Amino acid sequence: MATHTSTKHAITEKLLKSKKLDRARSICFFNNKGGVGKTTLVANLAAHLSLNLKQSVLVVDVDPQCNLTQYLLLDDEFTNTYDSDTPTKTIYDVIQPISMGKGYSNNLPIRKISEFKVDLIAGDPRLALKEDWLAQDWRDAKAGGTRGLRTTFIFSELISRVSDKYDFILFDMGPSLGAINRSVLLSADYFIVPMSIDIFSMWAIKNIGQALKVWQKELLNGLSLAEDPSEVKQWTERPKLSFLGYVTQQHKEKAENGSQRVVKAYDTIKQQLPSAIKKHLGDLFPKNQFDPHLGDIKHLASLAPKSQTLHMPMIAVNAKGSYTTSRAQARIIYDLLGDRFADNLSS
Repeated sequence: MATHTSTKHAITEKLLKSKKLDRARSICFFNNKGGVGKTTLVANLAAHLSLNLKQSVLVVDVDPQCNLTQYLLLDDEFTNTYDSDTPTKTIYDVIQPISMGKGYSNNLPIRKISEFKVDLIAGDPRLALKEDWLAQDWRDAKAGGTRGLRTTFIFSELISRVSDKYDFILFDMGPSLGAINRSVLLSADYFIVPMSIDIFSMWAIKNIGQALKVWQKELLNGLSLAEDPSEVKQWTERPKLSFLGYVTQQHKEKAENGSQRVVKAYDTIKQQLPSAIKKHLGDLFPKNQFDPHLGDIKHLASLAPKSQTLHMPMIAVNAKGSYTTSRAQARIIYDLLGDRFADNLSS
């Protein structure tokens, strides 16, 4: 079994590297509906990419709630990041200089996370205070103003500064259609939508599709009206944002005739997802024949909170008892998810 798994990982690793790129692939994990397991997905997929598929990964926490940062850092590290007399630099220190008219930050506050084998730019609650500034400069960006465009592409600048050092840059985003998330989405290569199986996620898909269409149209208009075309060349030539797929969370099953099947109420909604995804996000598919469903992440009993308490990925939790079975299930889930992730990237 170990040999089979190792071989499968080697194949997926090769597939991920099959596109010879000279820069990292930047991916947002986004849903304007909360409570869909987004942060857990980001942390554990990042760990799978790094630990099993030998990819170099930077995760960036742009959610003012800082859940990803709290998950990855040990308790003392997390507390010291915000409460000590000399707090550790965070994503706020990337945003603050340009918001004060000082240009982009020269140094990025990257720290290594040993258990997950990834690098992190920590989140910051103060990031929420920058929503109004980003929203105000967005009005300038839509009119072609250089200042507004520089502000809008602040995360594009972040990506470009570390793009030659990583295979992947993953953004964990808050559940909103606000200015921070708009700037991240307009700077990234791809986005993934974590979803719970309910009607609220169906509605969120519609909201995401509508918002992205409006934002991209307004941005293209702003770039066409730019005061200094040479200034915006780097942004006009960047690839268009593509939809990489969706992951269904909180997937419940019940035993029936010795096997497991999805509870009917969940299955009814789940069957509607493909058509809803294609209707509202189909314009962002990387190609026409494309399967956007990356996989299901089922309930794993108490493995997720145990993983969070220990600050280590679910596939590496070393607790015994029922956790042994749950950990094995998590490994299968993320193996399959990693394979589909690689397939869709290759498309």
